[in-house]
Amino acid sequence: MKMENNPRHVSRIAIKATPEQVWQAITDPAKTSKFWHHCAFRSDWQIESPFELWNGEEKRAEGIILDIDPPSKLVMSWRYVAFPGAKHEPPIRITWEIGSHEDLMGVTLVTVVHDELDQAAETAKIVERGFPIVLSGLKTLLETGETLVGG
Repeated sequence: MKMENNPRHVSRIAIKATPEQVWQAITDPAKTSKFWHHCAFRSDWQIESPFELWNGEEKRAEGIILDIDPPSKLVMSWRYVAFPGAKHEPPIRITWEIGSHEDLMGVTLVTVVHDELDQAAETAKIVERGFPIVLSGLKTLLETGETLVGG
């Protein structure tokens, strides 16, 4: 039996907010820019639609919405275009799963899986370094109204 090399990065965080509030923060550019390294998404959020992640006048990432079920699931292909080591790598897949905690009222669990990383080593490094800050920023924004870093 051959073991397949299928690297993935899994992040999970509990946030004192509703799934709807988490969803809005992820998909509303005015909110996203406050926790995602000053970046905002541009998309119509439909299956097979493109999306882009912009920081001011610089496009940082792009991809396709593969599956969407507001406010509980978002699956997207993802390719960094602003990082020299990653811009020529194939897209990875990001899956967001958002749901109410079954025991803690008012708490939402957010699980994010980055996979299809086997041909995207630089992208994997960027995700590992930067995504904990994205999720912590999301939590801070929704729980306090403040930004984690910057302003």
